Amino acid sequence: MARTTAIGCRAHSGWAVIVAVAGTLAAPVVLERKRIELLDGSLPVQPYHAAAESGLSRAETTGLITRVEDLAATAAAEAFGEMAAEVRANGSTVAGVAIVVNDRRLPHDLDQILRSHPLLYAAEGDLYEDALVEGAVRAGLHPQRLAASLSIPSNVNTLGRSLGPPWQKDHKMAASGALSLLATAQG
Repeated sequence: MARTTAIGCRAHSGWAVIVAVAGTLAAPVVLERKRIELLDGSLPVQPYHAAAESGLSRAETTGLITRVEDLAATAAAEAFGEMAAEVRANGSTVAGVAIVVNDRRLPHDLDQILRSHPLLYAAEGDLYEDALVEGAVRAGLHPQRLAASLSIPSNVNTLGRSLGPPWQKDHKMAASGALSLLATAQG
């Protein structure tokens, strides 16, 4: 019987951490972890900030945001596809992708977002989380959003000792998300 693996991820502006985890909550095994770049330098990492600071028109702003999200989703799809292929080559199946997200309440009014510095950051956070979801779909994987308030099991905290650096909060959150998805997949 094939081993089941899940991919967990945590987004930032322009990059994300992804971790492939197999095993169980009691005995997790990290198969791979990496930082992926979601943009190639051709577009601003913070498109809402760029639009607000440069005074782009509404159409230009919307176009910029769409291009950034599409480029990020394309990069995520490539990274998820590569990781899933490596996992499958080692005899595992992929249960899906757990995307650890923050709970945000954004207004629907773009102009309101562009006038508020905290909302600029929140909108960019949503943009990259949405890009990861879209990337997972494009890679043929099943994405699931999990709240960033999820608990990090103590054994996930200590996995870093055996793995070596880096094993930071983002890695732990991504691994915990993947384990949560595995627990659901395993019944």
